[in-house]
Amino acid sequence: MARADLPITQLLADLGVVAATEVATARAALEDAGLTNPRKTNISLAKRDAVTDTIDQLYRRLCTRCAVDVDAGNDTPGAPPDQRPILRVAQPQCTRCGGSNNQRAVDEMLAACGWAGVGKIVFVGGSPAVRQELAQLLGEVLDLRLIEGTRSRTRAAAEADIAWADLVIVLGTSELAHKVSMLYTDDPAARKKAITVRRRGVEAIAQAITGSDRVSRS
Repeated sequence: MARADLPITQLLADLGVVAATEVATARAALEDAGLTNPRKTNISLAKRDAVTDTIDQLYRRLCTRCAVDVDAGNDTPGAPPDQRPILRVAQPQCTRCGGSNNQRAVDEMLAACGWAGVGKIVFVGGSPAVRQELAQLLGEVLDLRLIEGTRSRTRAAAEADIAWADLVIVLGTSELAHKVSMLYTDDPAARKKAITVRRRGVEAIAQAITGSDRVSRS
């Protein structure tokens, strides 16, 4: 084997394509595109980009969990319709979640919120890092208010937040002063909207929202 060649299976594995049936599907696509033929086991390294482009033009590379979500109609809200058939790949190479548990949980949450008609969420508390990540992951799809839990807030401001929101998420185990949280948890208008999350991290927050009776389909 020339040094500029590598096994076709290795190149496909770099794209996350490792299951035998998926390898056969991907290899057939490369043969149809004239990038290899049934007799060859190796391929020129110079064809790496062409192989990636060919596979991604024809197929959507998704991990098993994202594939199940998409098949169930829970695709990422706001994304354009994608009619490409799914090619199942290893999680780190998934083009939907990129192997991120946070991203996958957020995608599931956004799908659930879209189904429930939730577009505006107030998050109360959370560390600066968590609030920043929530803004990055959710801010392009949802309208957010991120309330710093250690800074004094008036009752009037809290009531305005509650009236504006479809959901009020109280991050109960985070940086959150009781005098701030009670403005949201004790308000009668918030009780139909409020969800208290008692686990840390974006993944746990997203899962709590997805599983709540305020957005769940079940």
